[in-house]
Amino acid sequence: MQSSTTDKCLTKGESLNCQESYTRSLKNFSAEQPHQHAIYYTSVLMSEFMWTKDELLQCVDEMTVEKLDAFIPQLLSKLYIEGLIYGNVTKQIALDIVETVESILTTKCNTKPLLPSQTKRLRELQLPDGSSFVYHEKNHVHKSSSIEVYYQCGLQQTQPNMLLEMFVQIIAEPCFDILRTKEQLGYIVFSGVRRSNGVQGLRVIIQSDRSPEYVEKRVEAFLNSMDDYIKEMTDEAFQKHLKALVSKRMEKPKKISGQNSRYWSEILSQQYNFDRETVEVEFLKTVKKEDVFSFFKDRIAVGAPYRKKFSIHVVSSVNGEKELTETNGEKQTTETTEDGNNLLPSPELPPPMVVTSVAEFKRDMGLYPLPRPYIDLQKARSKL
Repeated sequence: MQSSTTDKCLTKGESLNCQESYTRSLKNFSAEQPHQHAIYYTSVLMSEFMWTKDELLQCVDEMTVEKLDAFIPQLLSKLYIEGLIYGNVTKQIALDIVETVESILTTKCNTKPLLPSQTKRLRELQLPDGSSFVYHEKNHVHKSSSIEVYYQCGLQQTQPNMLLEMFVQIIAEPCFDILRTKEQLGYIVFSGVRRSNGVQGLRVIIQSDRSPEYVEKRVEAFLNSMDDYIKEMTDEAFQKHLKALVSKRMEKPKKISGQNSRYWSEILSQQYNFDRETVEVEFLKTVKKEDVFSFFKDRIAVGAPYRKKFSIHVVSSVNGEKELTETNGEKQTTETTEDGNNLLPSPELPPPMVVTSVAEFKRDMGLYPLPRPYIDLQKARSKL
């Protein structure tokens, strides 16, 4: 009975088409831009557990209609459901819709609720204070290479959230101006906040024809220059940045789907801070320049006591490693930009620890706790 129900939903021909499409999407990942690879591998390395594209490809040929048919009842046998209904509906209508879904699952599929121990979310790796790691991957399609330099700053909470966002707001323009416009490291130069599994940090992503080692040195040189940049910033300039960030955070979504996405992200992260914009902006308005500078000196600056750094180097192999090194060797010793301006001095840093095995690296790392939810979940218990 279960088999016939599944076959009506997906024939063998349709299953084959889905399998081919999924396989193609996995294989096409190798042709994506190097900076996309850098972002992806950061997620792989920082997450407690994540299947890689290669691991999925190794199993995709084993997929069959019969195996899918047998898996669906297992999938529906035990569930934990959270839903969001947002728009022109009353609370009672929303509850009725959820009740209908639960009723169908329990009567038609005999679905039972998952145990609390089975609803744990994956956590983020916690890098040791003062640590620096690097992971190398090859890109066999594009001529350019890419890096993502990630400075892990800790758990998401109102205060560090706003200090990190304020720091990113301050450095965004000079980062692009120095690394993209003046030093011309690459067409893609981005600095921003990375958040995953309740943990956050500063990320700098650059796609360049230069070697990742050289580009990373320039990132460190730029961040080192932010020490004087922030210290010498006038109160007027700081307030301008503060007002810009407040305005950005308080901007209302232009579409209902935008607000829906905000609410849904709170559910996915299980933080449930549905009034986040108001709460965080209220704190943001109290932030002083000294607060941002202290945050920078504690967690991001060279020699910071709580600095945690991980770099992803995606290296192009199109022209061969030797040619890449030779092409950039002369540029790496140059002390001026192409327009004749002096380069920012690179700080002396100890060599990072090279990650050669993802599994061994994760085995040796601790994990961050998950952020506590902002609401009492006991009052929002569902049957499933």
